[in-house]
Amino acid sequence: MAIFSSAVFPPSQLWDYAVKLYNDAEVSAACLRLQDRRALDVNMLLFCVWTAASGRGRLSPEELEAGIEAGMRWQAEVVAPLRHVRRYLKGSVVPADGRLASELRRGVSDSALFAEHMEIQFLNEILKRPATGSFGAEERGEAAADNLAAYLNHVTEIIDTDDLSDLLLIWQQAFPEADPRLTGLFGS
Repeated sequence: MAIFSSAVFPPSQLWDYAVKLYNDAEVSAACLRLQDRRALDVNMLLFCVWTAASGRGRLSPEELEAGIEAGMRWQAEVVAPLRHVRRYLKGSVVPADGRLASELRRGVSDSALFAEHMEIQFLNEILKRPATGSFGAEERGEAAADNLAAYLNHVTEIIDTDDLSDLLLIWQQAFPEADPRLTGLFGS
């Protein structure tokens, strides 16, 4: 029983990239740790990386602010409540029938994924400039690190070594051929 059809979404390079990167088990675990530890928006993390990886370079302050504002509102009003219900339904939901609760949880999970896809769509629409493809791996990696740093500076005052380790894991999966020491975020 499918609640939604993915056919309603227009094609999106950002979505395709985000799904591919997030499907790496280590990346998804790192993203979720950052979400739980610092309340970071996983979609914004992936958007920051994709913008650079796609040849669009650094996010402008206006693009970053638009993404943060839209994402924070969407996460607070739509995604977080769905996540809360999904997590609640993982436990015992007495007096509800466990089988029915499990089916409800699956439907809520499908709804949460649909909501995440919607956020990716409006993040994608923030960028009006085309990819140039003229950036090398090192330059794209640097731009991604700068995008991540700019996002973090807007949403958290604390970035500890665990956060940097998780960010580096995501970054290295996205830019395996780049040297993290050449970036402002991971450089020594």
